[in-house]
Amino acid sequence: MKNQSFKYSKEFLNKTIQVWQSYSPTPLSLNDAREISENMTDLFNFLFTENININKNKERKNAKREI
Repeated sequence: MKNQSFKYSKEFLNKTIQVWQSYSPTPLSLNDAREISENMTDLFNFLFTENININKNKERKNAKREI
């Protein structure tokens, strides 16, 4: 089934619809909620990874200054 998600529970997807519905002029579907959830997960994973990379670069620069 194309619209069915095994990664997120129906309860979670319904809550996602409740949170995001006010930002959409049209009713959100479970598939929309799945897509929103996946996009938000990807966004936070990217931000987390970038934060780690920024901190590593700062540490490298600080280590070079100490030498």
